[in-house]
Amino acid sequence: MGIAVLLFAVPVGICIGVVGIGGVLLPPALTWLTGLDIHAAAGTSSWCFLFTGIAGTAAYARTRAMPWRFGGWLTLGAAPAAAAGALANGAVPATVLWLVLATLTAGSGAFNLWPRGRRDVSAEPGSMPGGRHDLSPAAAVAVGVFVGFGSALTGTGGPVLLVPVLLALGVPALTTVAAGQLVQLPLVGFATLGYAAHDSVHFGLGSLLGVLAAAGVLLGARLARRLPARHLHRIASVALVGFGAILFVLPR
Repeated sequence: MGIAVLLFAVPVGICIGVVGIGGVLLPPALTWLTGLDIHAAAGTSSWCFLFTGIAGTAAYARTRAMPWRFGGWLTLGAAPAAAAGALANGAVPATVLWLVLATLTAGSGAFNLWPRGRRDVSAEPGSMPGGRHDLSPAAAVAVGVFVGFGSALTGTGGPVLLVPVLLALGVPALTTVAAGQLVQLPLVGFATLGYAAHDSVHFGLGSLLGVLAAAGVLLGARLARRLPARHLHRIASVALVGFGAILFVLPR
């Protein structure tokens, strides 16, 4: 069982690097394969995602694909909200958390797959329909608060909530994925502190998973940068629908 969860970390990292999501599968995998309760699984996953966030941020920054200003506004809202979300984790029924997350994830993916004639998608990496590239600072902070609280509450790392919200708001797919890597850093840092206060973090296991997942992120980021925007957007949307469907059927 231990080897299985370690092997699982690499494809999770690849998913995070390509479309920004994938971490949502790690907490339930830890519960099934290692016997951790849901709170310890969420805390250990949060620590693991610190490694993937560092790797992803470095990978996108190296190619100048990181939207630093936009990501900064998102982070300003996400960081403090993450600590509150981690502390509130034990007060909200797990079933409610998973159903809300599943609905948002699958619904956003379906929304982005629905054909809308007014959209003119460029084939250049990083471009998106309508030419939108980010949100206003106030809107970005508000999105950050929602993502920070919700991600820490569920132990999903950040991008699994950030990606559907930003794609639904018209932010380019590459910008969305890159910003998700940056936002992870303070988000999972604060979340880990909150979980650690309740002794819900297995740092040894989380570190090992994090190293393996980070290697997957580097591979995934290279692939994402080579995909045309229309393909990356479609892949991200299909992945959202798929992960949302998985969340609906996960045992809770």
